[in-house]
Amino acid sequence: MEQWFLYVRQTIVSDASIALSRAVCVATRYSAVRRQFGAKNGGLETQVIDYKTQQNRLFPLLASAYAFRFVGEWLKWLYTDVTQRLQAKDFSTLPEAHACTAGLKSLTTSFTAVSYQIERLS
Repeated sequence: MEQWFLYVRQTIVSDASIALSRAVCVATRYSAVRRQFGAKNGGLETQVIDYKTQQNRLFPLLASAYAFRFVGEWLKWLYTDVTQRLQAKDFSTLPEAHACTAGLKSLTTSFTAVSYQIERLS
């Protein structure tokens, strides 16, 4: 029963990484396609992604999406390890696993929610 909480939290972290990845992908693609403000010599307008302020908004979110993905994979490994240890009646890693999954669930879901707003405004 102890590992059920770990599984649910690990799944939530993985789902948050997927959601953030999708949102960053949409915002980045839109910024690459969207053009704004005329060129000085009458050429094409500048792509929105070429502006430093846009890069400063989106690139850290892109890096976070990758980081959350790797954290989700690590939590899957941790869940498997803890489950095997519990079957052998070894409870030594359970407190650390609970702390990691609870903290990372909170971090990834709240960061993803805030990131949606940043991406929407970008």
